[in-house]
Amino acid sequence: MINISFISQEKTLFEGQAKMVVMDGQEGQLGIVKGHSPLLAILKPGPVRMITDDGEEVFFTNGGFAEVQPETITILVDSAERADDLDEAKIIKAKEEAEKLLKDKKDEKDFAEASTQLSQSLSQLRAIQSLKKNIKLKK
Repeated sequence: MINISFISQEKTLFEGQAKMVVMDGQEGQLGIVKGHSPLLAILKPGPVRMITDDGEEVFFTNGGFAEVQPETITILVDSAERADDLDEAKIIKAKEEAEKLLKDKKDEKDFAEASTQLSQSLSQLRAIQSLKKNIKLKK
């Protein structure tokens, strides 16, 4: 088991142990277990999954950093929320609005904002899908 500290600006989101942590790094998806080589990774927006003896904790983060040592992982993020707290209908609506703005291409500012919103919505939907997949596996 590897020790985890998962911290946002507001609070500690998770403090404990897990068999494995899976997260989206700048260079690709990372799977971390006890004994991993030291690593400092920039995290992309997306799900952070902590696989524990009791199941799986899934969070959505807008990005951050992860420091990996052989016995510990420290994950620092601006903000994060549990995947089961995300509102799927609201996210799908935001995704559709962002796609519409991207088609209209009125100006560069709108395009940049829509692109960011679309990326965030897609990442949040991946977090929700990961949670749903985990629930199906438990049944």
